[in-house]
Amino acid sequence: MKKLLFCLFAATALTACSESDKLMKCGDYEISKKLEADMLAVVINGDAVVLKQTVSASGARYEGVLNDTNVTLWNKGKHWTLFLNDESIECE
Repeated sequence: MKKLLFCLFAATALTACSESDKLMKCGDYEISKKLEADMLAVVINGDAVVLKQTVSASGARYEGVLNDTNVTLWNKGKHWTLFLNDESIECE
């Protein structure tokens, strides 16, 4: 049941992205995102995760855990940065 829900969520996240939420590249990672209230539904190279908005001194920061990896997406203006544990990756 858990795998089925995960697959449904991943398929929904991939197809539900609006024009403003195009795919972006962060290093070798392809990311789609969809903002839902204070959560960011994200698919990273096919793996879905929901990131919760957290406090940020500037911009917007979303955090969660995917496969034992701490995932943070931080946005300021049109610039995004992906953090996987302690690794920082600039996004295009």
